[in-house]
Amino acid sequence: MIKTRNPMTSQSLDEKRKQYYIDSADGSWAHKSDGTKVLLKNTHIDNVEFIGGLWRVQDPFPYKIQEVRDKRFVMLKKLEHQEKNLFEFYEASYIYENCYGMHLSSEKAIVAKYETKQGTFWSYGRTIEQARAFLGIKLYDVYQRVIHAHANEKLNGKL
Repeated sequence: MIKTRNPMTSQSLDEKRKQYYIDSADGSWAHKSDGTKVLLKNTHIDNVEFIGGLWRVQDPFPYKIQEVRDKRFVMLKKLEHQEKNLFEFYEASYIYENCYGMHLSSEKAIVAKYETKQGTFWSYGRTIEQARAFLGIKLYDVYQRVIHAHANEKLNGKL
């Protein structure tokens, strides 16, 4: 799992490292999302960030992230819904971030997936219908020439 830095931090890695060692030696505290504190020197530097004037322990985020149309999701479960278009549908959770790291939102979405030899296409919506429609539009945009060539094949042959 690749650990990413909290985007709310304003420090470079060098600045963070320098401040971490100074503050650890001075007996500073690191705040946890549950309201408790631990001594900074008892935390690993990769597990804390300095945000809003406080050291904050970053909550673990053990989920695989799937980016769909510039939004990040965690796929919760594959839905048994099957259509003739062969799209796969998933219940997914949005991801949000605060000063303690990434978290799953209680707001859910439906994510549609379609695999081709040219790659995997994704889309999302509040409902299966929306996810299907947005994925269909994306596929049309990508394969418009193929669709038009096939749809007008007989017409082109008569010209």
